[in-house]
Amino acid sequence: MKRELDVQALYAAVESKKSELDLSWRRLADELELGDHTVFTRMSRGQVPEINTLLSLTGWLGLPLDTFARGDVVAVDSRRQTMEAIYSYLRADKALAPASAEAISSVVRAAYDQLAQQTADREQDAPVGASAA
Repeated sequence: MKRELDVQALYAAVESKKSELDLSWRRLADELELGDHTVFTRMSRGQVPEINTLLSLTGWLGLPLDTFARGDVVAVDSRRQTMEAIYSYLRADKALAPASAEAISSVVRAAYDQLAQQTADREQDAPVGASAA
C-alpha cells in the first residue's frame, strides 16, 4: 500500500490562502518561522518539504496533513480514529495542561464508548431491513 503527499494540492492550498491574506512568500515563511522562503519554489516544482515544514503549513491552513495524501488506506477503526483526533486537539490546546487534556479525554472516551455500545445494541436488535436512526 503506497501513500504519497500530493505536493501540488498542498502548494495550491497554501498559495490560495497566501493570496487571500495578501502575503508575500517571504512574509509567509517568516510568519511560519521557516527560515527559507525558497521552500515554496521547490514545492511548486513538486519537491516534498521536510516534515516540520509540512506540519507548519497544514497547521497554518487549519487542515490535517492527511487531507493532502493520495493512495490506499487500510480500513479505518473509526472509534480509535475519532478518539485520537479528539485527544490530539485537546493536547494541542494551549489553554489546557497535559493532565487536563488527559482528564477530558478520559471523560469523552467513556461517554463515546457507552454511546457507541448503545448504538451497536440498537442496531443488533433492529429487525432486518430497518434502520437504527
